[in-house]
Amino acid sequence: MSINESIFNYYGQRQEWQKLVDRLGLNVNDMSNNRELLREYINLKLMTLGLSPISAIDTVIQTPSAPHCEGPTATVATLAQDLIASMRAQQTLINNQLAPVDVKLQAVLDKVFPASMLPADCALPIKIPTPFDTFQVDRANLAFELCTPLNSNYYSADGNQNFRIPQGVLSNPKSDKRSTVGTFHVCEGGAKISCDKFAVPAKTMAYMLAQALNPPKHMLELPFTATQPENNKAYCWTSVYMTPPAVPGLSTARNQPHMQKLIEVRYFAPGAFVANLGFVEQIFCNRGNPLMSDLMTVDPDKFCGVSCMIVLAPHLTTIKKKECGLPHYDQATPKQRKDGMCWKNENELYNDGKAFKLTYRSPVDGVVITVLADSYFGYSKKEIKTMISFTANIVGFSQEEHAGGCYTSPVYSWGRTFRSADKRTGLYKDSMPSVGSHVNLQQLAVEQTALQPIAKQTITHTFESMRTLLGNKAVYMPDKGYLVDRTYSNVLYMPESMNIELSDRNVVYKHPETGAELTMKVKSDFMYILPNGYQVQLIRHPISNQWMLLGTEQDVTFLFKPASVSGAGKSELSKSVMDAVTSGPFIVKDFELTMKQTEEIMNYDFSKRFKAGKEFNYQAAGRATRHILCAERSLGSVIQLLTPDNEEFNEEYNAWLRSMHPDTMSFVYLIKSRYRTSWGDYNSWKQQFRIDKVNGHNGYALKCQGIEVTCNYLRVGQEKSDEGWLWRNFRLRQDFYPAVRFQNNDDIGVSLVTNGKNLQKLAPRQKFSENRSYKLTSNCEFRYFQRPDDACYPGIDKKCEQDLGRLEGKTFISNFEPMNKNYCENLAEDVMTLEKFTEPMQNVIKKVANGELNEFDAVVISSEFRITDPVKKTRTANVRYLQTRDELLYTETQQQKYLIEMRKRLQLEIPFSEPVVLPVSVYVPGRRLNTVDPKNVGIKPLSVYGPIHYQPIPYLMLDWLASLSGKSPSTTGSGSLEGALTKGPFNNMLMSIDLNYACLALILGNEPVLSTAAGSIGHKLKVEHDITLIIPEIFTRMTASELKIENLIKSGCLEQVQDLVVDGKTVPASILGYRITSKFVKKYFARIFDSVDSLFTEEHLRPEVQSMANYVNGVNFIYENIKSCVEEYYTDGSYEELLPPLKVLFDIVKNGSSNGLTLTSPEFMKMFEREEVIKSNWYQQRLIQAQRNEIALLEKETATLKARKVPVDGLVERLAYVRSAEYVKDIEGSLAVHVFAEDE
Repeated sequence: MSINESIFNYYGQRQEWQKLVDRLGLNVNDMSNNRELLREYINLKLMTLGLSPISAIDTVIQTPSAPHCEGPTATVATLAQDLIASMRAQQTLINNQLAPVDVKLQAVLDKVFPASMLPADCALPIKIPTPFDTFQVDRANLAFELCTPLNSNYYSADGNQNFRIPQGVLSNPKSDKRSTVGTFHVCEGGAKISCDKFAVPAKTMAYMLAQALNPPKHMLELPFTATQPENNKAYCWTSVYMTPPAVPGLSTARNQPHMQKLIEVRYFAPGAFVANLGFVEQIFCNRGNPLMSDLMTVDPDKFCGVSCMIVLAPHLTTIKKKECGLPHYDQATPKQRKDGMCWKNENELYNDGKAFKLTYRSPVDGVVITVLADSYFGYSKKEIKTMISFTANIVGFSQEEHAGGCYTSPVYSWGRTFRSADKRTGLYKDSMPSVGSHVNLQQLAVEQTALQPIAKQTITHTFESMRTLLGNKAVYMPDKGYLVDRTYSNVLYMPESMNIELSDRNVVYKHPETGAELTMKVKSDFMYILPNGYQVQLIRHPISNQWMLLGTEQDVTFLFKPASVSGAGKSELSKSVMDAVTSGPFIVKDFELTMKQTEEIMNYDFSKRFKAGKEFNYQAAGRATRHILCAERSLGSVIQLLTPDNEEFNEEYNAWLRSMHPDTMSFVYLIKSRYRTSWGDYNSWKQQFRIDKVNGHNGYALKCQGIEVTCNYLRVGQEKSDEGWLWRNFRLRQDFYPAVRFQNNDDIGVSLVTNGKNLQKLAPRQKFSENRSYKLTSNCEFRYFQRPDDACYPGIDKKCEQDLGRLEGKTFISNFEPMNKNYCENLAEDVMTLEKFTEPMQNVIKKVANGELNEFDAVVISSEFRITDPVKKTRTANVRYLQTRDELLYTETQQQKYLIEMRKRLQLEIPFSEPVVLPVSVYVPGRRLNTVDPKNVGIKPLSVYGPIHYQPIPYLMLDWLASLSGKSPSTTGSGSLEGALTKGPFNNMLMSIDLNYACLALILGNEPVLSTAAGSIGHKLKVEHDITLIIPEIFTRMTASELKIENLIKSGCLEQVQDLVVDGKTVPASILGYRITSKFVKKYFARIFDSVDSLFTEEHLRPEVQSMANYVNGVNFIYENIKSCVEEYYTDGSYEELLPPLKVLFDIVKNGSSNGLTLTSPEFMKMFEREEVIKSNWYQQRLIQAQRNEIALLEKETATLKARKVPVDGLVERLAYVRSAEYVKDIEGSLAVHVFAEDE
């Protein structure tokens, strides 16, 4: 989308953004996306292949004709027919030139797989289809038109079915899912092969390529012409050209170390399978015709030197092992026998006739060539992911990451009153009065009531400074005294003094020039932004339906979820918790008792609460104990104050707290959140609350200032009881509102690690540290391949129903059942079922039922999954659709991203000449944890982790090495190994290379890594994705200092898990690292809940308390699998490619120690410190190798482009910089590049 999506620069990126929207076919004003025009364009392209145009296609562009002329109207295609035929003949006479990328790929094919490698009875050429044999899908939405016939909405080939539907295309492949078992085959030669992959002889791949590039004629049938007479059908290849990012950049300047780098991918599919091209180009973006849009020619600065090709060939599953050159069992090597790359019976099929992908890759040539022997779409996406990963491995500086991610900013409810002078806005700072030892602190506490200010306030940002900063980006309204944003007119930049009262619906503020008091009505569709970037808006709560004012803070936390196994919550990280929120009235069972106990709490002397030896020295701190309603005490502080704590508080105080009715505590929190100085002194709260009489008796529903108070509850898992699994709901704080979440990763992304010095040059106002590195990311996907599991229940998956309710015809859908008009008519009459759906899906059903969409024969209804077994009525568990990123479709999401940038600009006063850079703040990898299964004792429990863990880097590397996964809809069982960083199956290089990059990124950046649990905690608590949903709310409300691991450990919020001795054997529980304690829960979860005492009990924080036997079994199972994975690295060359610190780690795990070092040795842990790494010889060698690699690439590019008569001034400028000593200095602190063992 941009050179780096961690770099926000709306005005600097607008032009690039518009180009992207056009290339994705999402520009609603682009008439070339009109279906009739696309069909006529197809006609013209058919003619370039030497075929006759389809006469049934009417013209869209009216050609002039005399009024007296009779006969059919000429189309553009018929007028251009002779001209195109003439041009085609001339071009054929000149040459049959391949596109530059295809020339490179063909050269590698000729070198590595010569014809002499094929058996004598195979005379098929291994040649890439030429432009005259290939229908080039060179623009968005074209593949959608091609995958069904012109005059039909249905096409079927080899078990694959395509349906043209109102939403776009429904394509149901022969197989409804992919497999990772025995699927990944790698050709020998080029680079070492990981032991988990099947090694394939080069001559076998040569045979497979020959068969793949010469498929049966029926597979070449182009669906668009399938209903035409035989002599006018098109039989051809289809292809697409894509250039996804491999390395994010910092800027386009050539004299800085990190320029964006792209790879080029060519995908060839026989005509019948053109839907596969429509799928991948929707995700990775269509670059256009490779003859005219060649990456090296058009964008040489961005070319990374890697070119890739995919050939779709489902027919390869019918090839026999013997005919493709595999040896007989007796002549086979042990590995070939293990992998099944040999035969005993001549009729044995290659890979037993099951799906597979076969890859050749060469780091030297910078090439990956893959044949896919299955049409399921997931293989195509994952193969491009693998190619990006390969590129990151050999180009360096970058990681391809299996990750989710989102930007978050905390949001708070202000209730019905807002004051800009309130300290929570940050617009004013206090100058506290000095307190000498002679002052009576108790008297001071009494005197400092709400009516007597305790601090002198000074302003931090002025309206005038904001106006200067915004410049022409906002328009000043002299009569109104505020600024209106030029891009979004509902964004108002307000003066320093602004108050909002919902009682009279007024916004009151002072004119910044005249000082006059002005009033206007508050509007729910407007954003009011203060000079420091604090944002206020009026909303109606979507659950409780109460009107409230929200305040959004400027701070942004980037939560990054890498190396998370399937089902661990990569997508859930970005989802709002609102779907897990319920609401109800604030119930007070005994109003008089509650009022009495509340007054007792308000007047209590809290200085007496501490245990002996834990007392707080108020005199030394220069202050008294703070009143509960004191402005200097936050609501979170009150919750901590009134939550029992056996470590800090004495028994008498804890007993007093426990004697209070639960309603009382909630009422105190309510008062604290609602209290305003305008009420009066600290006793004025009594007049604000009441309950009504019901049937002559006191009711239970509390009212504040005459308006019924509601409270919201958030679901936090299910707890096992005698009655079964019970939902756990906890009351949210009155000032809680879900944080802003802006998704920036879902699955495939690349990340850049750079030193703070480079970011300081780029964005000097943000004050990046030069003593550490930072991670920035780019999303490789423009549409996400979503699996909406809950969509089978109408109305549950609102996002899916919104997406499938769009009828622009641009959504790619798979594994749903096509439903006809009759079904929709019946559903429309079934009002009770119809109303379960959300409005978008209801509208689709009604339109089909009313005959508004009669041009289509079928439609997708979100709850109707594909029937895979018509006899048993079995439905697939793998429904999918491509979800367009919200920022590409919805104005409100685009505005959300814009405001993230603008709030930060105002807070730090960043001029528009600088970008806003938002690197990763905290890693939040996820685990999928299963508990014991009474029906299958063979499944070991992984649920030995608490809600949140921290592991030092060596321990984390062992965890990520194995990536153990529990049960998930995406996996076939429990306890499966997903390989290093969960990328094992989708990595065609040795996994140690990815592990190196991941380890180095953590060492250089030093971001906190706090992993979260999904699934189960022990066998008594089932959390599924609830913790993943909640964690962004917690972390976005923590400061950078609070998130520092050393501070969490020092404060007792993290405790180290210790090894155990059970039955005389050591249980290595210390590999689990550190886990959160009750202190963490009390301090940080109290920022969103008003009662945390039973949120996570000791059984949840320490799962061994639930069952020591299960805990021991689980820990041993995890460690045994880690040790097994470590030992495999010694068998295939992976160990030799590890970084030196990781080699020592592996030796310790394998042998118990390494040269006297163990996991706990300080000398060993020091190897994972930034300073040690930077000065090491092996790291300096990575820097030098990175410089050599880029010099070689630039020299090669320059020579190639000179030969093509293309200007190379930019490359020459870049080359001069890369050759300099300055370049090596600038890339210090980066990942640099992997140095292969043979090159050391």
